[in-house]
Amino acid sequence: MNDHQTSRSRAGTRGRVLGTLGSAAILIPLVMTPSIANAAPYIPVDAAEAIANGTYLPTFEQEFAAQADAATAFGHARHLAVGIGPRVAGSAAEVEANTYVKDALASYGFITETESFPVSVSTFADATPSRDLPLQVSWQYRPAANALFTGAGAPVTAEVVDVGAGTTIDPAVVAGKFVLVDWNATSATRNAMLTEIAAAGAAGIIIAQTTENSSLANPGTVPAQAAAIQVVGAASGQAIRIRELLTTGPLTLSMTTEQSSLTSTNTIGVRPAVGDADGTAPIVYIGAHIDSVVGSPGASDNASGVGIMLESARIMSQYSLDTEIRVGTWGAEEKGILGSKFHATSLTPEEIARTVGAWNMDMAGTSFLGNPGQPTEFWGLSVNQDNADNAVLNQAAAVSQGTGRGELNRGYVGRSDHQSFHDVGIDAAVFSWMFWSPATSIVLEPTYHKPSDTIDNISEERVGIATELIGGSAFRAALNTVSVTVLDEGGDAADGVPVAMSCGDDAGWREVGTTDADGTVETLAPRTECDFAAVAENGAVGGAVAQAIAGATDVEIALINDTVAPTVAIAADTEVPASGWYRTAPVTVVVTAEDETDAAPTVEVSLDGSTWNPYAAPVALSAEGANTLQARVTDGAGNVIEGAETFNIDTVAPTLAATASTTARGSVTVEAADATSGVASVEYRILPSGAWQAFPSDPILRSAARTGTLPIGAEAVSVELRATDVAGHSSALATLAFAAGEAPVVPEPEPGTPGAPGAKPGSPNSGLATTGGSELLGYGALALVLALGGAGAVLLMRRRAGGAQPTDG
Repeated sequence: MNDHQTSRSRAGTRGRVLGTLGSAAILIPLVMTPSIANAAPYIPVDAAEAIANGTYLPTFEQEFAAQADAATAFGHARHLAVGIGPRVAGSAAEVEANTYVKDALASYGFITETESFPVSVSTFADATPSRDLPLQVSWQYRPAANALFTGAGAPVTAEVVDVGAGTTIDPAVVAGKFVLVDWNATSATRNAMLTEIAAAGAAGIIIAQTTENSSLANPGTVPAQAAAIQVVGAASGQAIRIRELLTTGPLTLSMTTEQSSLTSTNTIGVRPAVGDADGTAPIVYIGAHIDSVVGSPGASDNASGVGIMLESARIMSQYSLDTEIRVGTWGAEEKGILGSKFHATSLTPEEIARTVGAWNMDMAGTSFLGNPGQPTEFWGLSVNQDNADNAVLNQAAAVSQGTGRGELNRGYVGRSDHQSFHDVGIDAAVFSWMFWSPATSIVLEPTYHKPSDTIDNISEERVGIATELIGGSAFRAALNTVSVTVLDEGGDAADGVPVAMSCGDDAGWREVGTTDADGTVETLAPRTECDFAAVAENGAVGGAVAQAIAGATDVEIALINDTVAPTVAIAADTEVPASGWYRTAPVTVVVTAEDETDAAPTVEVSLDGSTWNPYAAPVALSAEGANTLQARVTDGAGNVIEGAETFNIDTVAPTLAATASTTARGSVTVEAADATSGVASVEYRILPSGAWQAFPSDPILRSAARTGTLPIGAEAVSVELRATDVAGHSSALATLAFAAGEAPVVPEPEPGTPGAPGAKPGSPNSGLATTGGSELLGYGALALVLALGGAGAVLLMRRRAGGAQPTDG
């Protein structure tokens, strides 16, 4: 900041892109449970949850603030103030600082250029000490107007001697030395002292102020004899540093006294607006002066501002913007706001008309807390007292509120580079840590324009806050305005409806806001693609997907209040057997869901009623027995339907064991079992060609073993027996051989028993189990028993598989 006193563009509208909703036939629902938390296709589940719970991602302005790295911005300031040091307009240090800025901006993808303009000559002396202390001090001094100028290539190197007030000069002590002497306010006394020191053969004179935290002493024009050597003025703090070093040993300085060039430089970085082929996009300026006054490292004034500017540019470079960003370091601000004036007055009327505003930062990082009654705070200052309509301050005020920093302090002052843009008709403001009031105007830190303006007096935290507010508000001004209109089910404006959006790679939803009486709410976004979601109080929902945000963009959302549940059908891809049991596995089951509004409702399936998985493909069922598949379908409005179907699978044949009695010819005991569908029948046939007939169970014997008398006659004969389960599988054949003997007496079957008129296999009177696997025993191992006795030969084949014993019928 220096001591010299003192039409925004509108982006065009874009076409609206509306979301589409599908339709399907209506089927009869089984269960309906509305739940907005499951509003999938029209608005995703997480969108509804974010709106209901207020769990939003940061806004884009908040996102910018969160990325502001105070350490990075402070690091830029440190490099300028410590790595380079005082940056007098037109000096080699100013050129070096501009090169640093240019390289940084180029690394962020900005197109860079420089502007040169004339300045007056500055004189300064730079000293390099043989050793130093950790805390920074400036080693740049102000030369006498007529003192020796050595030039950068011809330094004078000598030890330093301290003569205090200079009342006694010993030629043996000062000859060939840099002589440190206290300032004397009386010019005659001062000139006499300088003449005496020069006559004693001093290599140079450093005349230092004694007032605490002073500015540089100004030797002015010195006596002719002193003009033949280097005579420079120092501040009190610089003298203190020299004296501190002298207490611990000798100190040597290498000093050059030189003049600046007649040219200073601006560095401009440009990031063109995306797709701005005709050069009509809005423009946002963000800048800071890069020069400092003679003798000052310019840490606060204004390395802090340049650091904030560079960090803001870095963050902006990560976004696609429909606004042109121009970043500038202004030269020679300390000589009368020359660099920014040169640039602003070179703008065309068209450029001025499309410039939204100019953000300037100056002294935006001091650690000074303020004076009693004059606390140091963050301020935004326009040139005009009436600044309620200043676009720059309005944007900064919005960011300050939106990031939780509270109300922005507003004031007015010139004296910095915002003045240049204001003067050509562009809204502009300067931002700084200071105290301001109408009565006092600005009250700055004690290090202002002094060698004590070092990096040690800069607050990294404040630099970070300034980056959030200054860079964040410039970024906010560069975003596109998105106007979202919500229509209710009847097509009328929907008031009081919360809206959210998810843009680009967002892993969540950002709050847009709540619609007004016109059904409209506005938000800001970069050039990107966004999905929008709205949820009304009555449960109506709506969305607009894949909306291209470019310039001022309108989005329309039509709400749907869907209370009709979807339908679901669960069926195998093959016909159900007449027995109700599938004999082979796997059984492929297809789930079909339809909804009158939602073209793709969410489908889930479960085999246990508690664990649900997304339905992505037909389900293959393979487990023996009853397989119950449950399906749950949720439409975009949260209506839910559930359904279930059972699929019986039996791929294993029953087992059969048959034993012939050794005492009663033709009496046979059978054990038939099936673990899944159950035994449907037991049959026998007399070999070689007898027909299969129902096994005649003894109606009196009620045990796991069923006994019946077969009509085998008196001749030797063989009999085969088999069991068949409900699914239709037949067991392995069991064969019994009977020797010749007396024909057995076959009792007449009673009504209802196997062999009796009207009897059916598997009926309660058949003596055969027809229930599932929990009641019958499966058999696996094969055993063969052959017994010969008076009643005949018996052949037994039995397959046992373990498990519970068969139960009787």
